[in-house]
Amino acid sequence: MQSTLTTVSEDTSETADVSILELGVSSDKITRQLKQSGQLVLTNNNNPVAIMLDVNESTLEDTIRDLRFLRMRKAIKAIQDASVKSGLSNMTLDEINAEINAARDERRAGEKIR
Repeated sequence: MQSTLTTVSEDTSETADVSILELGVSSDKITRQLKQSGQLVLTNNNNPVAIMLDVNESTLEDTIRDLRFLRMRKAIKAIQDASVKSGLSNMTLDEINAEINAARDERRAGEKIR
């Protein structure tokens, strides 16, 4: 099992791998590569497992916020795709409201039993 760090440039055909073992031994070298390229991709058995991004104190919070936003958009897209695939995206507003009311009624019934 080999893990590597891959530098990614704008032209993704140009990459340079760095052994994961060098991460601890040559962190200065990797930090320089990260500063130069802006991002590194950590792979395990040639499968991407993480991305390292060049950040500093002034960009850290914005970068984290942006990444969270992108993950949220990806999750919403997956939900939308599942809705289309299952046919739920074709529900009318009346059908949607009926589902909501049924769920609320079921929840209220469960609360009364307790």
